[in-house]
Amino acid sequence: MMNDVLSALTGRKLNVDELKAVKAKVSEWLINGKDSGTISNDFYLMSGKIEGGLDVIIAMVENNAPEEEIRIHTDSVVARIESISL
Repeated sequence: MMNDVLSALTGRKLNVDELKAVKAKVSEWLINGKDSGTISNDFYLMSGKIEGGLDVIIAMVENNAPEEEIRIHTDSVVARIESISL
């Protein structure tokens, strides 16, 4: 799942529709994982921060924020994903 988020955030111009779709999948995945016990509470909380970061990035893109500001946030979310994926 986190690979889908990384793919949506890196390499090319950000696509709002793709980001929204990935965010929806992450939300569903987190809820299902928490309910079934397949992910820990700590992982759930850390991933929730990633989900929140996606919300910020989506809003920034929709409001035509400067590319460099968006990149700062995408880099932060990517770093957070990489830290929990290790």
